[in-house]
Amino acid sequence: MGWRRAYGSRACRYRDKRKPRHQNYIVAFIDWVIEQHFSEPNDRGRMLPVVDNPFDKASKKGLSTTESVHNPLPYAYIKELRGILCPQPFGDFRDWAWAQQASGQERSNGRTAGVTGDWFEVDPALIDPADRDCVWRTRTVHRYMAGTGNRAVEIHELWSPARAMALLLKLHLPLRTYQVRFLDSGEVDTWRYEKGEWVLNQRHPLKNGNEKNPWKRGVFCRIRSADIGEIMTGLYINTNKTADQNKDERERGYTIPWQHAEVLHWLEKLRNWQEKYNPIDSPTPCTELEAKHFGRPKSEQQKREMGAICFLFRDASAKGHERDKPFQPQQLSVLWYRLLSTLEDRVAARGQTLSDGSQLRFVQPYPDDYRSQKKGTEFPLHSLRVSLLTCYAMEGQVPMPVLSKLLAGHSRLLMTLYYTKPTPAMMTQALDAATVKVDAAQGETLRTFLRDADLRQITCKVAYRDEASLQAALANRNPIGWEHRHVGLCLVGGNSAKSDESGSVGGCWNGGEFIRSLGSAGSQYGPVPNGPENCVRCRWLVTDARYLDALRAHFNTISYKASLAVNLAIEHEQARDDLLDARYLATEQGRPFLQQNDLQEAERRYEKQIVLADQYAKDLVACFQLIGRLIAIEEGRAEDDKATKLVAVGSMQDIHQPISFIETRSELLQLAQICEDAEIYPDLADDLRKTPAIEKRSRALNNLLMRNGYSPVFMQMDERMQLIAGNAMLRAMARQASPNDQLEGFSYVVGAIEAGQHLKLLPDGIKSLEEVYQGPVIKLSDLIATSAKAVRELNHD
Repeated sequence: MGWRRAYGSRACRYRDKRKPRHQNYIVAFIDWVIEQHFSEPNDRGRMLPVVDNPFDKASKKGLSTTESVHNPLPYAYIKELRGILCPQPFGDFRDWAWAQQASGQERSNGRTAGVTGDWFEVDPALIDPADRDCVWRTRTVHRYMAGTGNRAVEIHELWSPARAMALLLKLHLPLRTYQVRFLDSGEVDTWRYEKGEWVLNQRHPLKNGNEKNPWKRGVFCRIRSADIGEIMTGLYINTNKTADQNKDERERGYTIPWQHAEVLHWLEKLRNWQEKYNPIDSPTPCTELEAKHFGRPKSEQQKREMGAICFLFRDASAKGHERDKPFQPQQLSVLWYRLLSTLEDRVAARGQTLSDGSQLRFVQPYPDDYRSQKKGTEFPLHSLRVSLLTCYAMEGQVPMPVLSKLLAGHSRLLMTLYYTKPTPAMMTQALDAATVKVDAAQGETLRTFLRDADLRQITCKVAYRDEASLQAALANRNPIGWEHRHVGLCLVGGNSAKSDESGSVGGCWNGGEFIRSLGSAGSQYGPVPNGPENCVRCRWLVTDARYLDALRAHFNTISYKASLAVNLAIEHEQARDDLLDARYLATEQGRPFLQQNDLQEAERRYEKQIVLADQYAKDLVACFQLIGRLIAIEEGRAEDDKATKLVAVGSMQDIHQPISFIETRSELLQLAQICEDAEIYPDLADDLRKTPAIEKRSRALNNLLMRNGYSPVFMQMDERMQLIAGNAMLRAMARQASPNDQLEGFSYVVGAIEAGQHLKLLPDGIKSLEEVYQGPVIKLSDLIATSAKAVRELNHD
């Protein structure tokens, strides 16, 4: 009866026959049993369960996949969306024809449809036909007038660019929608940004601060480089979520020292438009804002701490004092839907489809008789932040200190960056170079996404362990966002940048091991072990037999990294043991031990390398398991089965792989193999260039050349050329030694080099080296003779 009393009222409220409701009754009953009979008090008297409920509550809307995965939008499409919104990168608002048509549909009574309209009625005197940013129209509408009834009236309307501009900013910078809406225009700042220059603010009598103590809360950030005194313009983001907690108004936010010319151009135009067509008398106190402006309720204390803001994205189409406040967050969703819908139509018109002929989907389909606002998309607005972070980090190769501090808005860098803090000029150069690099790669990225869309039809042929992860990715993701990696296919678009707006976005931070179940909210997973981009240990990776050789090459590269870590650990261990012996002797002899700090440092360095070596060892195991599973699938394939089978990451036992391992003490043999692989797989080349592998191999080849009377030509090459030329030289000699087995050829050549033997194959290697280097490999005797001759001629003169 106790359970009936406790949960009877709940059961009375839900009397439908749907199974999820019945499942929840069972869960509630077991919760009550655990609470009444299987709970014990802790030290504070709080009752804690000693057993777990084996069942989870079902969704009130019915059964659903436990994990929803959103994918980041490919960069090629992001750039196309920018072009739809803003046809001319440095033009005027009159050029934004699509946005003007999409952001305010007319009704028969002359009003815009819904709350998302950006056209609003104005006095004709406010219209400036000479202003290229003044977009206006006249319309005839019918209105009721006392005494005369309905009459045709001509009205004048202006178009507000605020919402469209917010979308453009999110398409350029990885900012949260909340951060964009709450940007400060800087209208009361001490300094004013005008056409690329900084002048004292004489426009507003309410300006704050002075030259010695300037007030700077606006998005235009005046940055003086301390070393050369140059003035640059960055972007100031005046809100930063958790990092703003318990901070004063002037300490909130963070600076992006990137002089992004296009973004600054449009932000200045929007500020000027607001000043002219939607002016304010003073900054708006955040205490006057409501929950609808924030997107969620905030306490009065939180509002007071935010101070007052001159909202750059204030809503000119609103009424009364609402015109001074930012537009509401949901108002952007409709425009975002329409923008993606336009992109979907353009992609379809170009004939770009999945390989089965089905249409690429960017928005969710609605029935023809649907009358409400359409907002559902395959790429939520918050996924834009993930997309841009991913593009700049992975495709643009922006250095991580730049990315984490400046784009992601973290509070601080590592301690070393206090002494190596990059200047704004360095930051602008790095970010601009990244943008150019991403632009150059967009065609290949798009082609890759389209080519991999076939995976929607091959679910039944996938071998996997973590079914929940794989099914969630295949069922809920649009194949546009799947991305090739060198060892397989990433089902979350290579996304290594965590989105703090939605926990449902998949990426490196939740690609690791299962942590715990969250009931109806899904499951919690840890980050990918041993850091982002460690694909062989990520649950989002899917691979097939085409990647077997890449996995083998990846295995060898990991093996080399593990060897480096182990050798370094042994070195630190020896230093630690020597210091331990010294401490023992000092204790025995009654002397003070003066090297305690050195001992602690050696112990710390040893432990660090041991942990790193352990992680690399686990990577080796994971990579080996993938190779084994691929071979098992291929061996188990029916004779008439021509389809591709895929493998998902996860352990698998009792597989006997027909794989051979070569144990060797030769570091040069290992270097020869991984350098050869690095030329084939660019991802491995990037990893290899972070190690001493190329330089070590070049030293060995220089020694070989000098022993045989040739100049050490590798000393004149950069790292990339050393990799290519060294590969060509060793490959030619290995081919002569063993035409049918490259590894055997490498073993022979390396053995002769390390033994100091004369190589009859060296002329073949030098010939290939000269072809790649496009220059002669000079003999030392000729070089010495030439130098001696030059000296004699100089003395003779």
